[in-house]
Amino acid sequence: MIKFFRKIRYDLMEKNKTGKYLKYAIGEIVLVVIGILIALSINNWNESIKEKALEKKVLVELKKSLENNYSEMLQDSLRRVNWNRSSDIIISILHEKAEYNDSLNIHFHNARLPGTNLSLSTAGYEGLKNVGYKIISSDFLRNSIVELFEISQKNLLEEMEYFESFQTNRQTQVDQLFSYELNKFDSNNPFSVPISPHNYNALVDDIIYLAMVKSVKVQRNIIGAILIRNLEETKNVLTFLNAELESMEN
Repeated sequence: MIKFFRKIRYDLMEKNKTGKYLKYAIGEIVLVVIGILIALSINNWNESIKEKALEKKVLVELKKSLENNYSEMLQDSLRRVNWNRSSDIIISILHEKAEYNDSLNIHFHNARLPGTNLSLSTAGYEGLKNVGYKIISSDFLRNSIVELFEISQKNLLEEMEYFESFQTNRQTQVDQLFSYELNKFDSNNPFSVPISPHNYNALVDDIIYLAMVKSVKVQRNIIGAILIRNLEETKNVLTFLNAELESMEN
């Protein structure tokens, strides 16, 4: 093809047809430019396809992490309802100095739990950071994801870590007042072993223990309020993320 165009140029030059040669030369330059632009356009199109595929992969991984976290937080929130019910029962029987029965033992156990253990997945978010935030084309979705992981979830986990720092002293107090009913150990729920008081009559007059049960409930509810906000925010981000993934399919 190049030899063909070169022959035409030579023929025009030899026949002294300068005007036609200039027109031809300009046309040839235009064709070359058009060819370059087409090549660049195809290259950009290919790069765009690759970026979209990578963005989709990142969003799918983020979706997995967020769905896992939503499930974990929802289960934790439901456990708190159960633990608060136990706290209310223990506070009530201590105030009323009600008679002891062994059905209270599981409530003694639940009442001491502040709910400071929660495992949240960051795998999808770490993948996003490795690739680069700009891979997410939607500014709103990108900002929502960053805010959720960098602010909301970090705040939740920091509050849990703070309240967990009180647990050592509480555990010492519990060990002094209660014994564990190891015969009721359940391997499917190893952290829910009932505890029975060494001296129930002394326990109902123990204002320090009563204060501990009340403080645990307060701390549990503080974390619970932050947890609810995280649940709502995670649900919203998942809605935006799913909409973005659906738009990629169209």
